[in-house]
Amino acid sequence: MSLPMAWSIFERQWDLCAAVFVLAVTTDLLDGYAARRLKTTSALGGLLDHSADATFVIITMGCFAWAGAISVVLPMLTALAFFQYTLASNAHPGRSMVARRLGRYNGIGYFLFSGALVLSKLLDPNHQFWSPLIRVTEVLLVITTTLSMADRLRRSLNH
Repeated sequence: MSLPMAWSIFERQWDLCAAVFVLAVTTDLLDGYAARRLKTTSALGGLLDHSADATFVIITMGCFAWAGAISVVLPMLTALAFFQYTLASNAHPGRSMVARRLGRYNGIGYFLFSGALVLSKLLDPNHQFWSPLIRVTEVLLVITTTLSMADRLRRSLNH
């Protein structure tokens, strides 16, 4: 869904953008539910799911940054946080990835923020009304992402 999302943002097709977002979130929720229900969860599946989620929100936020709606800082920091999380979780040897509470909330926050960006453009294409709320939320996510990364680094150094 990342490529259709990028295209819809670049082409300012906000109806399509919203539909892609809803489809991406819906399929993400359904595939996780199906994997748990069918007892087919695995470390690799978790890594792939998490990678798809991270790719989607990083590309979504990155395209909005390219379009000038937000700063490039949050998408770049999100990419670094995901990379650090993957390394710190030792996901590469096949162990399950385990998020700490702040990291989990940040992951949800990236989706909510991406959805808010889409919704703000759908409702107000000139981005005037939503801009202050978007900025405050962006700054809060930058702060909490930085705190989460610092905590992860501290824990990695202690182990």
